[in-house]
Amino acid sequence: MEHGESGGRAATFTERWRGGLPFLLLMPAVGLMVVLYLYPFTASMYRSFLDKQGTLTFANYVKAWDLYLRDIFFSLGVTVLSTAISVVLSIALAAYLRLRTGRVHRLIALIYRIPIFIPFVVVAQMMNTFLAPHGLLNIFLAQLGLIDLSAPLRMFNWQGLTFAFVWKQTAFTTLIVLGGFEMVDNSYIEAARSIGANLLRIIVRILVPMSVTSIAVGAILVFTSTMGTFTLPFMIVAGEPTTVTVDIAHRVNYFGDYGVANALGTITYLMVLVAAIYYLRYALRRSIYATEEG
Repeated sequence: MEHGESGGRAATFTERWRGGLPFLLLMPAVGLMVVLYLYPFTASMYRSFLDKQGTLTFANYVKAWDLYLRDIFFSLGVTVLSTAISVVLSIALAAYLRLRTGRVHRLIALIYRIPIFIPFVVVAQMMNTFLAPHGLLNIFLAQLGLIDLSAPLRMFNWQGLTFAFVWKQTAFTTLIVLGGFEMVDNSYIEAARSIGANLLRIIVRILVPMSVTSIAVGAILVFTSTMGTFTLPFMIVAGEPTTVTVDIAHRVNYFGDYGVANALGTITYLMVLVAAIYYLRYALRRSIYATEEG
């Protein structure tokens, strides 16, 4: 009897150990998330409610709202526009790489990844040269007779910033979207072709619906990284409005105002958090649906 009881206790201990093993394996990743993301977010949010005397107040948010409301909407607008254009271009490029073969296909597959490995500060310097009033873009357009160099395009604004973000982020988004497209079985594509579906219908009716998760992941990652980028807007945008990241740097470097800087940072966190929550809810619904179907 005692032997049976000890064996039962050993089995119970083994079952508990195995049941807790997944949580143990997750601890390093969870700990890293807490240290690098949760703690900074919590500390920044808490300090955003403190004035220079350490008193709790909403004054920092009032000041941020009064001084930087235009920049907040500017940041959100440029980020949404850049993300949308990057996603559309990445879908088109990924579809081409998925459905076509040949020398041009191999050349594009080799070249399109290059922007991923170029740092933002290098991209900013490149765009300063490319988008300048007498830079490469205006010279090229003048050679085509589309503009006059005496009245060149002024691109050191939201247009140039959006162009720079799209050039940098499209390659990264394409890499993720192409991974989703590669997972679509060829039988679906061949079946669509057999009934006369053209390239656009194959993309819209088959590749995109079956790769929504990959497209959503790419869009969320591009949105968050674009919202938090400092170098590009700092080096490209001349004058106002500018992005919140530049405003945060100015509040700290020129005014030593960490309260307003933390308030602006918290506002940026919340804008990014909305996109993250939307994706998590969508992924959870798909997971529940897949479990029920299974």
